Amino acid sequence: MKNENYPQFGKLHYTVDLTAPTTFVEINGAKINPDKQEANVCLDGAGKISGNVEWEVLLEQDDKLGELLDRVPYGIINKTITGLGATTLELETQVRDSIIVVPTKSLAYNKHLITERQKGENSSMYVGSPIGNILTDITLDDIREYLSINDGKRKKFLVVADSLWKVIKAIGTKVYHEFFLMVDEIDTMQSDSVYRPNLERVIDYYFQFDQNMRAAVTATLRDFSDARLAGEPFVTTFWKQNPVRDIHLIEAKEVDVTAEKIIRNLLEQSDDEKVLIAYNSLDGILNIINILSQNERSEIKQQCGVLCSGRSQDKVKEYVENVLDENNNLQKRIVFMTCAYFAGIDINDRCHVISISSNYQPFTLLSPNRLTQIQGRCRNGVLSETIIYDITPMENTAQTLKEYRTVLINKAKKFSNAVDGLNQLCKSDPDLSDMGVFVKQILTMKAESQVANNYPVTIIRENEDGKIVPAYFNIDALLEKWELHYTLYSQSGALLEKLQEQHHVDFEQSEQGKSGRHIGSIQQVKAHNKEVLAQTLSIAKEALLNWEQEGANMEALDGLIRRSNKQEALFYTRFKRLYPYFETEFLADKLIEVQGDKREFMSLNNSLIFWALDDTHAFKSHILAKFECEKLTQGPIKISRVERTKKMQEVMNAYLGRLKLDRTFCSKLFTQFFGAEAETRSGGMYRITSLNPYNYPEPKKRITDVDKVNLTEILVLPNRPA
Repeated sequence: MKNENYPQFGKLHYTVDLTAPTTFVEINGAKINPDKQEANVCLDGAGKISGNVEWEVLLEQDDKLGELLDRVPYGIINKTITGLGATTLELETQVRDSIIVVPTKSLAYNKHLITERQKGENSSMYVGSPIGNILTDITLDDIREYLSINDGKRKKFLVVADSLWKVIKAIGTKVYHEFFLMVDEIDTMQSDSVYRPNLERVIDYYFQFDQNMRAAVTATLRDFSDARLAGEPFVTTFWKQNPVRDIHLIEAKEVDVTAEKIIRNLLEQSDDEKVLIAYNSLDGILNIINILSQNERSEIKQQCGVLCSGRSQDKVKEYVENVLDENNNLQKRIVFMTCAYFAGIDINDRCHVISISSNYQPFTLLSPNRLTQIQGRCRNGVLSETIIYDITPMENTAQTLKEYRTVLINKAKKFSNAVDGLNQLCKSDPDLSDMGVFVKQILTMKAESQVANNYPVTIIRENEDGKIVPAYFNIDALLEKWELHYTLYSQSGALLEKLQEQHHVDFEQSEQGKSGRHIGSIQQVKAHNKEVLAQTLSIAKEALLNWEQEGANMEALDGLIRRSNKQEALFYTRFKRLYPYFETEFLADKLIEVQGDKREFMSLNNSLIFWALDDTHAFKSHILAKFECEKLTQGPIKISRVERTKKMQEVMNAYLGRLKLDRTFCSKLFTQFFGAEAETRSGGMYRITSLNPYNYPEPKKRITDVDKVNLTEILVLPNRPA
């Protein structure tokens, strides 16, 4: 019997059988196990979350999702419980082919290994960059080969978000009707899209799938700014008694020192119990290890392991081997993990779990949802849970979170409409093509917002169709940051109040103050990191010299970037942008000198680019004329501090006026473009002495107006990627 009183989504929204124990036979395409008589399915036509049709599913206590349903329902799946087995259900169901998109390759690879081990060879395919025994990038031919295997098993893809396009291209347009797309850990993608723009592109593909062939899943649901997601049918699952955690909450003055004390106490309580520490700061992790090793026997370092992104491992390379075995058991007694492991990874050990947040490193701040995900990593329960954090009072803001959300969405819509209109106009008129690139970049730079002076976040983006649209995931991330900074981590007791809504919380305020031991240790960590980075980049330089000897193929350079850790990739990427103009060895040496420092690279890049510009280039000739550089043949040119900044601002405003570059930046440009020295007898006066302040060699290629190079692409400007 089909009830016509509710909206229909896809082919069939639900089916009921009045004689069956659960009444409902099917929910959003998923068939219900009639033997689960204590389960209950309720349809709320009003919709608590979306204003749309919403299901509430009461599972039998401690059941997994697969014990009630034969597949994952379509729509937004709010599990409310970590470890409910939604991914496992979709991997194991043989009623359809599936693509499961996850935010990190460690999660995708881990799920792939488990599936292959339990269900046999070719039960799933991992698609992402190299990891573990996957030594090369997965290609379109690799995917097609897997599709061609005829072994009676349904095709199950575990895909890193950045690689989803490959699977879709390999399958073709039939994918939107014949494959089920499941986007796992959707809330993690909302938070991380700021750093990984391709995460939101998953949603571009999501809405191309038939509505009954797509689902977005999370155990820690957040509101969606994207009205399309908010308008999807919702399914919320829960047990009669959802898990209640016992939390030891510590408001500390110094989180690293407090964490070391807690870890040391836990180690003393037992000879074999393990400690899992979630801390999204490798410097902080190394600092805690150093403090521990000072207060314990030196062998303590041998008991430490670090789970982090492969691209960040060089910083902690002595701690990344043999941390988690193939059965997901920890091989070290003290294991730290960064955000790459906060969601989805299964750890079988029962551990003491410690989560750390610090305002001194804002990217470490953990929302209540993230804290739930972290605690849920131990699939067999935890021995204890401790949360350590500090507070930094913020200036009062007149805006509420709701008002801030409205402002962001309205601004994003206005900017995206404006930029897209101009962009489409320039695309349609070849005479405006150059201006189109410039306009899009300038306006995109201005379509930014930030919270608590953090890095600005762009609130518009270009989607898969080349259209400029609001970046709703970035807006969601900004809203999360706003709540963390202005409430939970700025007011004493605010986090306590939030956690007490659902859990038992033992609260204390640590009196442990700042210590010279901590500061000294941080300095040691940074010095050690600098040495390690120098060694890493020296090896990268040799790779570039070999690359050049083998033909300097740009695709091969892109391969180096993809396969490298974060620091190496940054080095190679910076090399790539300057390589057209300078010799390899010279350029590599200069990049090693600045290492990963953004400000030093900005100075290096801008001085190199200005030197590489031909004197006839419109921008350079304007600069030379403004500063009367033709007089250099007669000797140094005198100029005051005020005049040099004023003239530089005038030129920059003429070319990049929309950016509103400040006086400080323009003053620094002067020192990057000209060789100048201060006059000792006359305060505030300078002498321009040369146009090559750093004695750079002659460029292998000069940049002329004919090259039509955009200044915003070749110069490094404030608050832009470097």
